[in-house]
Amino acid sequence: MPQIALHFLNARGQLSSLQTWLEGALSETFSRSARLLPLGTVDVVVKAGTFVIPEKGHVGWAPEPGLIYLTVDPDHPSLRANEHNAIERMFAHELHHCARWDGPGYGKTLGDALTSEGLAGHFAQELYGAPPEPWECVPITVLRAHVADAAKAWEQVDYDHSAWFFGTGPLPRWLGYSLGYQIVARYLAAHTAASASSLVHAKAEEFRAMLGAV
Repeated sequence: MPQIALHFLNARGQLSSLQTWLEGALSETFSRSARLLPLGTVDVVVKAGTFVIPEKGHVGWAPEPGLIYLTVDPDHPSLRANEHNAIERMFAHELHHCARWDGPGYGKTLGDALTSEGLAGHFAQELYGAPPEPWECVPITVLRAHVADAAKAWEQVDYDHSAWFFGTGPLPRWLGYSLGYQIVARYLAAHTAASASSLVHAKAEEFRAMLGAV
């Protein structure tokens, strides 16, 4: 049976005013996700910090099977506003990664990463609806300018993840997230019986042809 183990790093009390709310939000999201995803036991480490997504006040990371790190900024106004269930959507995104780790894994190539991020983004949409996240909204015209480069780099294991997904180099910020989101969107449009949850263990190669449809 899927279980969640929450670990709050709160020795200095920075999370005290948020802990009850976070426990409820994360536990409910886990329960909803576990109905759709093949989740096992998951450790979730929650800490306070300022290294977060500026637009959201939080950030998540699922680096390996059964483990998720969450950082929240208690002083960030967007964290407390929680527009469109932002914290729940972020956690759902990471839970999809977590379930995928128990299948093919996040992956090592650019194509793997585009697929994993696109599926996780669509799972948050599947669970909570609402508009796509800011990192999934790079304009299509911008994405199309980089489709050929993505096709060439699809199988590369030495691709620059920070450049493709965070814009640390000459590429637009969030390019990889938006491109992955659009690849999966086109796959789902062509396979109407499928969903981000049902595709959690699908291999990246299944989505490769959709790159040309962006």
